[in-house]
Amino acid sequence: MDLKRLRYFCTILEQGSISKAAEILCIAQPPLSKRLQELEEEIGAPLLVRTGRRLEPTEAGQFLYQRACEILRLVEETKQKAVAIANTEKRVLRVGVSYLFQRFFFPVIQELYRRNPRAEIAISISDSSHLEYLLQKGTIDIALMQRPGNSDGFELTLFPAVGIQALVSTELLPKIPDHPLSIEDFGDFPLILMRRVEGAGTFEKILDYLRKAGVEPHVKMHVSDPCVAIEMLETGTVAAIFVPATEVLPSRSGRFVAVEIEPSPLFFVPAAVRLSIAPAMPEVQDIISDFI
Repeated sequence: MDLKRLRYFCTILEQGSISKAAEILCIAQPPLSKRLQELEEEIGAPLLVRTGRRLEPTEAGQFLYQRACEILRLVEETKQKAVAIANTEKRVLRVGVSYLFQRFFFPVIQELYRRNPRAEIAISISDSSHLEYLLQKGTIDIALMQRPGNSDGFELTLFPAVGIQALVSTELLPKIPDHPLSIEDFGDFPLILMRRVEGAGTFEKILDYLRKAGVEPHVKMHVSDPCVAIEMLETGTVAAIFVPATEVLPSRSGRFVAVEIEPSPLFFVPAAVRLSIAPAMPEVQDIISDFI
């Protein structure tokens, strides 16, 4: 059984379509469809069936997917161990960090640096949806990010949820209230919200929460990097933003105030994410276990 066909099959199943899998794998759709057909002929049964807009596994396809993940993980681990033996002087640890949790994950990165003096540590800071793409492409080995809405094909280690705080322009709220506010209290304020470049995430959760509370949010802008939104408040933009409590710093300019929100909806859930078929990374996993 061809390893390349197995990897193609796993990617098609995880993406739910041949077109999305072809984009991830950087190959044209016709040869990818042909490899799937060849694998089904080898098995002697259909592996995927179309349900609505997605391809879903048959019973045989689900069994093959689970075993294929194990096989591909073992192959990758074997390759990495062989490379490590051949080049014991240096190992590259490729880690992605979400814009949303830079301060939250900073101690993890510091400890990774401290414990691996002989390793080269490559850190990619990006939007969560792009980090998922980098994982699929094999550009990074693990991503420290917001929990994915769709975890198919990923293995997750979840951290405790992070509370939410509002940063509000002093033109809207001249001083910090003497009591926590609810998120509904911000319904009339112009909002700058965090939003993934692709896929659903905290943006949709916040909108859904407000609308269920009877508030139609006044969203003026959405950005993928909270640092950009915070800098806009620093430079005089009149708006409110919602960010993880771990990412809040006092205003340099005095142009915004940080406001506690109670009850605190659990929108922000940090996670360590890697591909299901990827080998274990003890250098990172041990640190994550210590922090959790």
